[in-house]
Amino acid sequence: MRHPESKDEQPLNYALRFTERARRDIDAETVYIAETSSPEIAIVWREGLYDTVASLAILPRRCPLAREQFRCEVRQILYRRPGSRFAHRILFTFSGEEAVSSDAPTVILLHVRHSASRPLTKLQARAIESQT
Repeated sequence: MRHPESKDEQPLNYALRFTERARRDIDAETVYIAETSSPEIAIVWREGLYDTVASLAILPRRCPLAREQFRCEVRQILYRRPGSRFAHRILFTFSGEEAVSSDAPTVILLHVRHSASRPLTKLQARAIESQT
């Protein structure tokens, strides 16, 4: 993993990449919120979620590990729209951090789910991992 050599250097910036599953999750939740609340609230939710995702470009390892058992390192960040009592878990992993990698360090968004959902089963976790 590449780390800054000294405290004077800027933190490593990560590229962001969404899996198709993560895109579908976001689209489905946006539609659900628009239908059950309002299109305006859905837009605010989606924009806020994307702002949270954008924050992962710097220091994504500040986020805790996901509670499920994945074969690779999967972390999570919570997003809650202001004024809402509901939160969503954004699950992500990394690529391109190895010293020999020619790829830029990248945060890969795997899945977005309601925080009240049951934890993923091992089978679901494997299916999500396979999409990276």
